[in-house]
Amino acid sequence: MMNELQLRIIEQATPMFLHYGIKAVTMDMIAARLGMSKRTLYENFKEKNELLLACLEKAEDDRNVRLKTYYAQRQNVIELLLKVHEDILCFMRNASPAYFIDMERYYPKVYDRYVREKETHKHAILDLLREGIGEGMIRSDINLEIVGTLLSLQFELLKNSDQIFKSKYTFTEIFETIFKSFIRGIATPEGVRYADEFFAGRENK
Repeated sequence: MMNELQLRIIEQATPMFLHYGIKAVTMDMIAARLGMSKRTLYENFKEKNELLLACLEKAEDDRNVRLKTYYAQRQNVIELLLKVHEDILCFMRNASPAYFIDMERYYPKVYDRYVREKETHKHAILDLLREGIGEGMIRSDINLEIVGTLLSLQFELLKNSDQIFKSKYTFTEIFETIFKSFIRGIATPEGVRYADEFFAGRENK
């Protein structure tokens, strides 16, 4: 269990990694941001790999808490998927492509953890889609395994959207176009109506 100082370090280091990329952020920079000595930082995290993994684990724990709240308060599976969509959108708006590139190239242990998390999320989505079929919100004539894989691949597309679209569109435009197409493809007419009302209500805010 993390102590109060370690949590404070993670709270400052996480947005730095996301914004600048992992490789560009040094332990010296993190210590300076926190106003502490480098020695104190290393007493709490022996190396950047350890700190990065702790940041990833804390972000995952926080995300799971939010997901439990979404699950408990949901009206149906479509609403839950839309809440998850907004959660991912919030995260990706703050994440530089360099964050994912650096993780894969230079921090294989951390990247392996990230890949395992993605696989866990994929299985959770498949379980939700099965529930949605029972609710009459998700079509029963689709291959859920293919849908889960395509959703995962779409997330990879988002990470490289700057290179693919040459910044012609905002990240939000790209993400919402992909997600709306995804929802419309798997939802029943009732599910599509619910999703349309959700997006329309947000646009009118």
